Amino acid sequence: MKTLPFAAGFVISIGTGYVCGEFFGFPWWLRLITVVLIVMALEGANQAVGRARARKRALREPGSEADQRSSRS
Repeated sequence: MKTLPFAAGFVISIGTGYVCGEFFGFPWWLRLITVVLIVMALEGANQAVGRARARKRALREPGSEADQRSSRS
């Protein structure tokens, strides 16, 4: 698996919201904010990992667009 599927990130965030509500007494609106922030953080991490892999892959391929751009600079 290259990146975490959105559904898995959503389930993780719902679980975190539940735990925050049960153990820390968060009201419903704070649970909702927690879920949204965790989904955004996981999605941002997925995109960063995907871009890093793509950059690494592009640098390994001979004659790639990334190599051409770096030689022009």
